[in-house]
Amino acid sequence: MKRWINFVLDNAKLFVILGVLLFIASVFLIRGLNIEAFPDPSPPVIEIVALYPGKSAHDVEKRITIPLEIALSGMPGLKVINSISTYGLSDIKCKFSYEVTYQQARQEVINRISMLSLPDQVTPQIIPNPTGEVMRYMLVGNRNLMDLRTIQDWIVIRYIKTAEGVEDVGSYGGYIKAYTVEVIPDKLARYGLSVSDVVNALSNASATANLFPIDSGSQYYMGRGMGLISSEEDIKDSIVLYKDGHPIRVGDIADVKVGNLPRTGIVGVNNKDDVVMGIVILRRDFPSLPAIRSIRQKIEELNSYILPKDVKVVPFYERGNLIFRVIEKTTEAATVGVFLVFLFVFLFLGSLTGAIAVSVVMILAMLISLAVMSVRGESASFLSISAIDFGILTDIPLILVESYYRNARQLGLSRRAFLGSSEEVGKNLILSILFISVSFLPVLLMEGAEKRIFSPMVKTYIYAISSVVALTFSFLIAVIYLFERKTPKENPIIRLLERRYVAFLYGYRPLGPKSFLLIILLILGLSVFFISRNGMEFIPKMDEGNLYIRVIFNYDSSLSSTYENAKKIRDFLLKIPEIKTVEFQVGRPEDGTDTVGPYNSEYFVDLKPYKEWKNFRNKEELEEYVREGLRQMFPYADIDVSQYMYDNLQEVLTGVKGENAVKIFGDDVYALDKIAKQIKERLEKVEGITDVGIVKEVGQPELVIEPDRKKLLLYGLTVQNLMDTISAALGVKEAGQVIEGDKSFPIVVKFPDSVRSSISELQNIPLVLPDGSVIPLSSVAKVYIREGLYYIYRENYKRYVAVKFSVSSRDLSGTIKKAQQAVKDIKLPEGYYLQWSGQYNSLQEAIHRLLITGSLTFLILLILLYAVNRSVRNALIVLSAVVFSFFGGALSLYITGMPFSLSAFVGFVSILGINMLNASIMLEVYKKAILRGLSREEAIRTTLHDRFGATFMSSVVAAFGLLPSALAQGVGTQVQKPLAVVVVGGMLTSGMLMLLLFPHALRYSHADEE
Repeated sequence: MKRWINFVLDNAKLFVILGVLLFIASVFLIRGLNIEAFPDPSPPVIEIVALYPGKSAHDVEKRITIPLEIALSGMPGLKVINSISTYGLSDIKCKFSYEVTYQQARQEVINRISMLSLPDQVTPQIIPNPTGEVMRYMLVGNRNLMDLRTIQDWIVIRYIKTAEGVEDVGSYGGYIKAYTVEVIPDKLARYGLSVSDVVNALSNASATANLFPIDSGSQYYMGRGMGLISSEEDIKDSIVLYKDGHPIRVGDIADVKVGNLPRTGIVGVNNKDDVVMGIVILRRDFPSLPAIRSIRQKIEELNSYILPKDVKVVPFYERGNLIFRVIEKTTEAATVGVFLVFLFVFLFLGSLTGAIAVSVVMILAMLISLAVMSVRGESASFLSISAIDFGILTDIPLILVESYYRNARQLGLSRRAFLGSSEEVGKNLILSILFISVSFLPVLLMEGAEKRIFSPMVKTYIYAISSVVALTFSFLIAVIYLFERKTPKENPIIRLLERRYVAFLYGYRPLGPKSFLLIILLILGLSVFFISRNGMEFIPKMDEGNLYIRVIFNYDSSLSSTYENAKKIRDFLLKIPEIKTVEFQVGRPEDGTDTVGPYNSEYFVDLKPYKEWKNFRNKEELEEYVREGLRQMFPYADIDVSQYMYDNLQEVLTGVKGENAVKIFGDDVYALDKIAKQIKERLEKVEGITDVGIVKEVGQPELVIEPDRKKLLLYGLTVQNLMDTISAALGVKEAGQVIEGDKSFPIVVKFPDSVRSSISELQNIPLVLPDGSVIPLSSVAKVYIREGLYYIYRENYKRYVAVKFSVSSRDLSGTIKKAQQAVKDIKLPEGYYLQWSGQYNSLQEAIHRLLITGSLTFLILLILLYAVNRSVRNALIVLSAVVFSFFGGALSLYITGMPFSLSAFVGFVSILGINMLNASIMLEVYKKAILRGLSREEAIRTTLHDRFGATFMSSVVAAFGLLPSALAQGVGTQVQKPLAVVVVGGMLTSGMLMLLLFPHALRYSHADEE
């Protein structure tokens, strides 16, 4: 150490220049740092959808979902497979372990589904993860909805997909253009034609030829056969058959026109009742800010010179707005924190040079850590920056500078003073990196969601602490040596406090070992008591500055009735002055990227800045007002109030649309539904639980057309003939494409809407027999309505029904335990069981891991301290400082009413290292005093005089450095708040307890090892 200090002092100017260069390089590198509002805690989830149009949930499960599940089972790293079978759609989510990368998981799924053969040419597709959504926009212009949707699907999507990091762009709303061939039943019967004849005729009317090049002497020709349908007239002129030498065209037996595919979803924004919306989704783990900048550029180009002049792309939601609000909060907290640290350091040291040098080291260390993150391709977040205590970073250089000034008052501003300080505190300051790094082991060894949330913060912390120590023993020493011209006087306030403190401490009889141990146990017991009073939660919910509301009406609701109700809800929300924007959507997109039906409505509500609010004190009051208002409007609807990113995340993690869920597993969905109703009734009575609803599976009105096979045989018909006819009667039958330039639009064959207006009309649908005669559908099939299934949910190959709910209480653990108690006596049939999913499961798993890793960390710290002190007793005495940290943090949580969470746990871990550093230095000073021949009491008094100022200063500076984060309010501040509260309370009280109690422990230390 002495050699290094001499080297630094001999080359002081060089180290100052290196510090300046480091600053410049760090600022340059930070420009490329990506910042996220919040780390994505979800595991790799690959979602597969398969459209099976016109098929019931039961048919989809048997023919699509189960074969897909079998094909996907056994993939390396697969943890959970969730599936939903609903009308015309199978949706499967494969959730992998965190050790598997997204690309590995995706490739494994592609390999499995590529080898699977499904009926009716069903093609499974992988869709993007909704947690990657970064922007929503609408198309505005003086065009009809079909034109806008065509522009969206064929121009806008293609162009935005060229932006950096964009995986997909989805469409929602408007009308998908199609050429409709509406057959006239009477004319079909007159000519003895079936729907299949029309479909086959259209398929045969559109073709191209494979032509080889022609070499004709001096010229070379490329061949091209142009037989594709390209207009409405081409469809009408398609020949179905020749009768009596005359062609019967499609136009002779059907009305051909430009129409649209059946609509499955509608979107509105504010007072615009019906719009075309686009949803931009990023690739997993791609940095948001570069992608958003690229998307903005593409939209600007679209609006400037690519789209028609009267059409514009207008974003109304962008994740970048949340990120920039988070950056603003981070900058605000950091600026105030740095100022407070500088102010207190200046007051304590009494030296402007020293205060500036210490503050510059702290700032430079933070810049270096961010630069390292940028170079390593890591993303920063509000948590990873604002949760780092500038005060704790300052403590290390502060301890060295305080020791130097104390020595300088005796030796002058000299090399000897620096060497004396490095000998006094140098070893322990360097060891502080090891102590702090080991203290963070429980966080570094976290798994799952908590690891993705907190490990970036820990990495940043370790980068910063390492940089602080390196700068303290190089740049800081060089700056003080070159620029400090006058020895600062001792702070009179600190001196006065020190005298009063020593007098107070010696005014009482020293504590015996048993008394000291009893007090330590009492403090530990009080800490546990304080923590237990407010309950536990997994991670505080981050305020995104928005609401995401889901209102589910009766499951037999039509799209039009849900749409009318949605407009009423939109009007109710827009009357609230605190609400800025309301986007509502009913039903689902046509591409099958959502499994909901026409009964479902969702509302994205963007809120005004909180400083503009007048009617509500906080967001919770607004949520409750909205919830109660909606309950009064629609008493029988299921209502869920959440946040946008959070809602997407919870759906990915739990498999259902809700924050938490009780899943009832079994084979019979009707028995499951009965049990679910009992659970719902009981959960609604549990205090702290809201938004209870059943993810309903049974009760879907189902129109059944059941063929009589014997009668079909009698009339010479096949089941396929019958199904082709009713497919066209009840839906649409695709029969080809119309090519318009680089666009293509489906040709669909359908019956008139009047045919499906009632069961009697359906029964009279004409069927053409092989001899050309016609019979009604009722001659060969039964037509009736029965109760069917809306959905069939499965998890790991087992059916289940879910009861979703939210927890409004801060005590997640306590509330769930009450809920479990409320339903525990419900009798389940043999083979049926319950499973609770959501944050509670994550909390239980995390606590179990923390108990193991925490014990391991304690043991490692004990071994390290023994290696340093060569005494088990001394190691245990230093570890007693850990208890002082716990007490203050637990007390601060209790006073503020915050539950214990993983965020609070990380706060406790953050202050362990610095408290162990102070305890180690105090023990080191005491041992050296003993080795100089002083008695134990004299050595303790010397230690108190030497270490009071530094210990007092370090605890106050560390507490005030994170005070702005502890007091921060608004968007993005919630996750780090418990951490900050623990650090502020823990550092303030741990410093006081250490000064009051640790001197008593010194009396029983071993001080003669050296």
